[in-house]
Amino acid sequence: MRVHRNRHDRAFVVVPNAAVRHAGLSLAAVGLLVRLLSLPDGTPVSIERITDQVHEGRTAVSRAFRQLEAAGYLRRQRTQDPETGLWSTQSHISDLPMNHNPAVGSPGPRGVGDLPEGGKHQGKNLLPAVEPEPEAPEKPEEASTTEDQLTPAAAETGRAASLLARLGERDRRLTLGTADVLRLAPLAAEWLLDGHSPAKLLAVLTTRLPEQVDAPAALLSYRLTHHRPAKPEPQAVPAADTRARCQQCDAPFPAGVVHSLCKTCELETGREKAGPDDAAGLLATIRQRRASGTFAKGARSRFLSAAA
Repeated sequence: MRVHRNRHDRAFVVVPNAAVRHAGLSLAAVGLLVRLLSLPDGTPVSIERITDQVHEGRTAVSRAFRQLEAAGYLRRQRTQDPETGLWSTQSHISDLPMNHNPAVGSPGPRGVGDLPEGGKHQGKNLLPAVEPEPEAPEKPEEASTTEDQLTPAAAETGRAASLLARLGERDRRLTLGTADVLRLAPLAAEWLLDGHSPAKLLAVLTTRLPEQVDAPAALLSYRLTHHRPAKPEPQAVPAADTRARCQQCDAPFPAGVVHSLCKTCELETGREKAGPDDAAGLLATIRQRRASGTFAKGARSRFLSAAA
């Protein structure tokens, strides 16, 4: 075997040979260690997040996490917020086992993920340094933002987050934590912005589920990304009804026909103006038009009841 090594100036990670060749770590655990060391300090890390990014399943990733923790390269620290009372887990990753006691005279420990002292290696950070944004001038306090003032994307993201948070009520296998809801909400909001209804979104996320769902966040992330249907075509606006209408009953005339009154209203108007001698003639006209289908049944009934 011939090894070809290249010199890198930035965006690289250094891993000791002792960690890479550790006899107690599997290849998956070594790969996980290198991946975690390549991430910048402060990156949220969990079994579900790593599973979404790699080809291995949740079981293999969870086993690799346990191996790193047993070997001392990973340490998880649970803390409770004194104000809210909520518990959180902080993961610490190191390129040396953290359960190793340094010998006398060795350099003192430093925080995991901190940069070396001095400016010599500042340009060799894991990722390009982010320049701080200029401070914006202070603005007077404004009234709290209401739903009417939210942008469409922000409003749909809120609706999507509410929908995802209630998936556990529909199927307990799809229960999500707050962090997963906030991470998946922008993906679900894209469906709503495209014009898909919340009912359709629910149908795609909750139908044809496997019998056992080990990682609901990973399953929903895959469906939101790969099962997204095409954007629906906008419905055509119906053409305005420009037909002429009867001035009395507002009934439409056939296209191209313009009259002031329809035939039914003409007969009723004629019946109101006719005297007793014209009743027989009007009845004959009604029977004739009734037989030909040009006289409404309701108009004939009204006329006969009034004549009686």
